[in-house]
Amino acid sequence: MKLLYFLSFCFLGLWATAQQHHIFSQLSATGQGKVVIEQDESLKTHVLDFINKKENDGGLNGYRVQLYFGSGHNARESANKIRNQFVAQFPDVPAKVIFQEPNFKVRVGDYRTRSEALFLIKQMEGSFSGAYIVKDFIDYPQL
Repeated sequence: MKLLYFLSFCFLGLWATAQQHHIFSQLSATGQGKVVIEQDESLKTHVLDFINKKENDGGLNGYRVQLYFGSGHNARESANKIRNQFVAQFPDVPAKVIFQEPNFKVRVGDYRTRSEALFLIKQMEGSFSGAYIVKDFIDYPQL
C-alpha cells in the first residue's frame, strides 16, 4: 500500500512539473503571457513610506567604537581632547562628539559589521584603553 502511495505521489509530481513547463513554454513562445499582481493599496503605501523614511534618515544600523563617556563640569573639554587625539592618530576615520543629556560621548568609525570595528580596536591597542564597540546609527558610506 505504501508503494502505491509513493508511486502516486511521484506521478503527480512529474505531471505537475510537466504541466508547469508546458504552460511557461507556451507563454514565452507566443509572447502573450501576462502576470497580474493584486494587492491591497495600503501595502504599497507602507512600502513607499518605509523607502522614504530610510532615504531621509541618511544612515543605517551599524557599529562604532566608543572612546569616552562622561558628564560633569569638564566633560565637554575632555571629550574634545580625546577626539582631537584620535583624529591626530587616525585622520581617515570619522570621529564625533555626541551630547546625550547629561553625557558627552566620543564615538569613532562607521562600520557595517562588528568585525570591522574590532579591527579598529586592534589598531588602537595601547593608545585608547577602555575603547569598546557599540551599536549605533551610522552614516552611509561615501561613494
